[in-house]
Amino acid sequence: MIMNLHTHSHHSPDAQSDTVAQRLAYANSIGLRFLAITDHCEVNRMESAAFYGAEESEMCIYQNRKIAEASITETYAAKSIPSVCRLLCGVELGQIPQNPEGARAIYQDPRLDLAIGSVHELPDLPDFYFLDYSQYEIPVLITAYFEEVLKVAASDAYDILGHLTYGLRYLPDGNAYDITPHIPIIRDIFRTVIRNGKAIELNGSRLKNNPPTTEPDLRLLKLYREMGGKLLTVSTDAHQNEHVGLHLEQLEQLARDAGFSELTYFIRHQPFQTPL
Repeated sequence: MIMNLHTHSHHSPDAQSDTVAQRLAYANSIGLRFLAITDHCEVNRMESAAFYGAEESEMCIYQNRKIAEASITETYAAKSIPSVCRLLCGVELGQIPQNPEGARAIYQDPRLDLAIGSVHELPDLPDFYFLDYSQYEIPVLITAYFEEVLKVAASDAYDILGHLTYGLRYLPDGNAYDITPHIPIIRDIFRTVIRNGKAIELNGSRLKNNPPTTEPDLRLLKLYREMGGKLLTVSTDAHQNEHVGLHLEQLEQLARDAGFSELTYFIRHQPFQTPL
């Protein structure tokens, strides 16, 4: 298994208690070559709840600046641990368009190797996980989602565009949703990512579901490749050790099926290729 560049340690509020050292030891035990720790930093809530005149809840975690700092500090220190697997220091920056200056400040941390740019929620709404979808016109909601992803793609505070179709992840019947009307904006997203020299990820967190799928699926991954996309990472979005290697070989095969012969990793925000 080559890489998993999207994983969460105990610093992420929705992850289990695995430390970075424990995660690295597990990665070594399964023969992984590249591992990135990318704990959450929702940049629209960098400060305390009181700073925003709000209350912290399960739906809204605040103090994300402190979460990112603690994760980056622990991961950077763990890079000194002798290891066959190469540990990369990362972060997942959520909602970059809602606080581009804050995102850029984290991105410029000299200890970072890579940053994932993600959209987990739309302005003034909670994470897609918490939405009551009966209250929304779904095509309008998903259009708004992809518009936010396009803004992330155009930003300068990320290296890897995270889970392209996250907005569909929790739909009541997301696998049956017809994404065809959104293909034009997805093309715009891919075009922007490619022009800016960024990567997308093949995220396998939903391969645990029934029916299983990936983000993006093979159809969209092939589209990215056909449009000239060359930079691709692979991840399971693991929130616990047991999911670090889950379905990675299947994801690597999907990448080959889409036409890729190399995968990408980042060191100090610079892309490097490794044979697939």
